[in-house]
Amino acid sequence: MKSLKYGVLLALVVAVSALAASIVIGQNKPAAKGGGGGGEAKVTGEVIDSSCYIKMGAKGSGHAECATNCAKAGIPLAILEDKTDKVIWVSANKDMQGANDMLIPYAGKKVTLTGKWFERGGAKLFAIDRVEPAG
Repeated sequence: MKSLKYGVLLALVVAVSALAASIVIGQNKPAAKGGGGGGEAKVTGEVIDSSCYIKMGAKGSGHAECATNCAKAGIPLAILEDKTDKVIWVSANKDMQGANDMLIPYAGKKVTLTGKWFERGGAKLFAIDRVEPAG
């Protein structure tokens, strides 16, 4: 009887693990903003220093030098989206390349990013292929 209970418990653990794995595997696909299928997308907004913006609301050309120094120290740059005023977390769309290197020249300025949306565990990330000055 004890062996049967352990067998049922083991089968249940395996089934739940397989379900969780299938959910996680499905979440690493490119997703359009708001969910759905992936593909090339664009985002326009200001390049901000995530720490100073979230802590103090610092942004704009008057904060560009500080944002550049923070980025060089490893603090992630992000995008303050024009349409929504939401902070968008970014990465390079290439392995072993940081988004900060792509964005430092534009700290405190408006840009248009071309890339793809990704989502996992409720967190969204915009993977950058190209950065262009907005306007």
